Amino acid sequence: MGKSNKNNKLVRDSKIDLWEKKLRNAIAFYQEQITENDDNYKAYKGTRPIYNSKGQIANKQKTTVRKVSFELVEAQIDTTIPQPKVTSVKGQIDRAQTIEHFIKNELDRLPFEEMNDEQERIAKILGSAIYLVEWDNSVKTRNTIGKLNVRTIHPNDIVPQPGVNKINDMDYIFLRLLESKLDIKQRYGVDVSDESNTEPDKDKTHNDELVTHYYVYYKNDEGYISLFSWVNDTVVQDIDNYFARKQKVCDKCGSPKGEGETCSECGHDKFSLVTLEKETLEIPSGEIDNLGNPVMKEIEINYYIPKKFPFVMIKNASDINNFIGSGDVSAIKDQQNDLNIFTTKIREKLLKGGSIVTIPKGIKFKANDDEMKIVEIDNAAQKEMIDVKSMQPSVNNDIVLLDATYEHARQTIGITDSFQGRRDNTAISGKAKEFAAAQTSGRLESKRAMKNFAYSQLFEIMFQFILAYADEPRHYNFQDDNGNLQYRMFDKRLFIDQDNAGKYYYDDEFIFSVDESAVLSTNRRAMWEETRLNFTSGAYGDPKDLQTIAMFWQMMDTLHYPGAKQALRFAQERVAQQQQLAAQQAQLNQQNEERNSAIQAFAQLNRNQ
Repeated sequence: MGKSNKNNKLVRDSKIDLWEKKLRNAIAFYQEQITENDDNYKAYKGTRPIYNSKGQIANKQKTTVRKVSFELVEAQIDTTIPQPKVTSVKGQIDRAQTIEHFIKNELDRLPFEEMNDEQERIAKILGSAIYLVEWDNSVKTRNTIGKLNVRTIHPNDIVPQPGVNKINDMDYIFLRLLESKLDIKQRYGVDVSDESNTEPDKDKTHNDELVTHYYVYYKNDEGYISLFSWVNDTVVQDIDNYFARKQKVCDKCGSPKGEGETCSECGHDKFSLVTLEKETLEIPSGEIDNLGNPVMKEIEINYYIPKKFPFVMIKNASDINNFIGSGDVSAIKDQQNDLNIFTTKIREKLLKGGSIVTIPKGIKFKANDDEMKIVEIDNAAQKEMIDVKSMQPSVNNDIVLLDATYEHARQTIGITDSFQGRRDNTAISGKAKEFAAAQTSGRLESKRAMKNFAYSQLFEIMFQFILAYADEPRHYNFQDDNGNLQYRMFDKRLFIDQDNAGKYYYDDEFIFSVDESAVLSTNRRAMWEETRLNFTSGAYGDPKDLQTIAMFWQMMDTLHYPGAKQALRFAQERVAQQQQLAAQQAQLNQQNEERNSAIQAFAQLNRNQ
């Protein structure tokens, strides 16, 4: 082994030692939260053991489980996926709309329905759910290279910097993922086949094909995000300024690496990863040639570099002293513990109860489950001595306490019967039920606000990744105001500006938020009802007017109502017929007026003679 290779190995080993030490300290600091997360998940699944009044696992465990945590979490699941609303700081409305439409297309392309369903539960059980944004450069089509990717991360797989509760305020953050050895080889070109898993608890099946891959995202001296990852003593990635544009070049001649394993220019087989600072692009010069086509010019511009950690945390409720926030299960698992005690006690009382049968001494009969039993007696007096005494204990007080504890758990979260769609005796009229559900919805507004805030951060990071790595134009579509499907291209060159010094740069000054109206528009059934209500109430005009009817069906067709297209065509035909009849009637009236005028003029002429 050469001196250079030995030095490189020493550097790599020292980096592993450095980050492993920081990781151990961070895990020790975060371990209590990990244990709490596991306990909360057990409560949600109904597998959490009963604890006694001293906080210890009770000797006598439950036989019946009331999964109140599961019930109240499931009652709150919000299936809506927030939609982007983008505002340009510079007033570039077209750019803002392009970002909105393109991100909406990405939300449709990625499995956000499934991810949202998973994240909704994780956030309410554990306190937070986490998204990781990545750019997958291995995906290639005929016209593009790379695509945006978003995936979910379990909160236990994230290890934050000790003492820092906001991700973007951290100097570093760890990620622990269980990955296959083959996948690591294919993605990073590093062979870890001889490595064993140092965290067998993460691999419940003890699969030898899997290992724990440790990542640390950290800020370098210039504030850019860097990445270091390893498996045991093997370095997998060591990339300073991770989000900057990189390229492998030959160590000998500096030529870019091609498809082969050796340099196409000099045949050397050693390559290094270098950072590219500038790119050359063609943009319109503002002039037009003789054929009316825009004249293009070449410019140099710095590659755009995303500036934030690629993690987005959706908090269920904020907790100023807790990185992960506050979950619902942690607030009600004590009530669930008591409910399990009460239900187990009630069950035991009912099962251990029974009946005592008294019979005269000397009388025998079979004590079995037969419906008809024959008892031979000597006289009527012996018949009167046969009796049954019920020994069923009273569970009324237990049920009262059970109901009170259950109601306590629901009030802690803020869930009412009306919100759950159950019978609510406190709300008699439909309006009262609607008001009760609205009250609960108001209590849950904070959770929706936290979800919307997280998605606005997600949209911003998604845009930054697209601006940084989508070199080729990308197709997207949207519906215009008339409901027609329009097709456009996202081209990062449309975001190029020039400062006063003549230097070109990418415009990323946009404010990202959630479009509240878009949430309703994605709920087609609700929009159908809203449109129907507007029609019947006369908001579009007289409901009996044919043009109003045509407008109504045009709106329903825009909302993809079944059969709306045929109804719209029929309504438009009736409008056309009505207009044709009106035109014919107007022409006939004009002819009648002309004839009457001629008759009157002729009559006047005769009178004058």
